[in-house]
Amino acid sequence: MRLIHISAALAATSMLAGCFGNNGVSATPEEFNEAFLAAAGLGVTTTPLSGSATYNGEMQILTLENGSESGSIRGALELTANFASATPFTMSATDFAGEINGQQTTFSGTLTHDQSTDRSAFNEIRTAALPAIAGGGETTSMALSFGGTLTEDATGVENKFEPGSNLMGNFYGTDGQAVAGAVGVAITPTGGTSAITGASFGAATGGQFYAEQ
Repeated sequence: MRLIHISAALAATSMLAGCFGNNGVSATPEEFNEAFLAAAGLGVTTTPLSGSATYNGEMQILTLENGSESGSIRGALELTANFASATPFTMSATDFAGEINGQQTTFSGTLTHDQSTDRSAFNEIRTAALPAIAGGGETTSMALSFGGTLTEDATGVENKFEPGSNLMGNFYGTDGQAVAGAVGVAITPTGGTSAITGASFGAATGGQFYAEQ
């Protein structure tokens, strides 16, 4: 069964350019949210995309305990896109860290598209035509499955990202300058309770991502 946690809809609001485009990892959720909203604030891309591009940004995963949010972790995200390919995307996300239950928590490991164990893995571009009354053109979105293991440095608990872990987002700005959207994750821990899901068994949570050229 595919578990996909879709976050709240993207807000379209403008932010100062200086708050967007840092390829490092935000220290706080507030910094991440500012950059995330800046990506959406560029406005949905309405022209067809072609060629190739590299995007850098962040992935944020919300952490849970007893079903309630306990914090979040963020990692540096790199996406590459070849808009003419049948499998257009590659992905890598690493250096995850954040505050969970008031404690700074770090993780070792890298999440990548080619570690996905999903038998029906996503790696695709989706387009939708805009009506003439809206000016015509088309919007472009993406879907990409990923996998891998993040190991909590303090406890050694391994968090394996299972089928259902994916990115789903839209392209924003001129010529697809940015991409942003929802993260869904399904995790099975080994060696104890997952600090991410708050469970010692398979469980799911979600988050957001953004990246820009």
